[in-house]
Amino acid sequence: MKLEEVLFRENIVLASIFSRILSFLIDKFLISLIFTFIYWNEFISLSGKYTETIIFINEIVWQYMVLYFFYELIFTFLYGATLGKIFLKIKVVSTSLLDRPSFVFCCIRSFIKIIGEYLMYAPFLFIFFTPFKQTLYDLLGKTIVIKYA
Repeated sequence: MKLEEVLFRENIVLASIFSRILSFLIDKFLISLIFTFIYWNEFISLSGKYTETIIFINEIVWQYMVLYFFYELIFTFLYGATLGKIFLKIKVVSTSLLDRPSFVFCCIRSFIKIIGEYLMYAPFLFIFFTPFKQTLYDLLGKTIVIKYA
């Protein structure tokens, strides 16, 4: 049975693009808040030192990426949604079973999502051209994002 027929039969609604963007922004805010809390003393000691601040940020950007990768991976695998998605009542499901994605597909999805951010969000633009509002990381992770009650 085709995915669109299953979605219609089960009365499943895809998440709106707006809610996906908003959940993304909430997640980025939360991760940035955690990261700022971790490195608060370093940021304070570097205030007013532009060059040193840029060097410090360049040295720790990989840590931010790793933290965000595991945040996405763990929450998506365990709950089918990050905190931003939970707040907005949307979740990630596999296209095959309409259940939580497998660990491997969660890894692929999280990795491509992070890489996509550093490619000027180009993989995110797929959402406007796919029938199920999928980004590149959704397509490769074999997932869709749906609303739930």
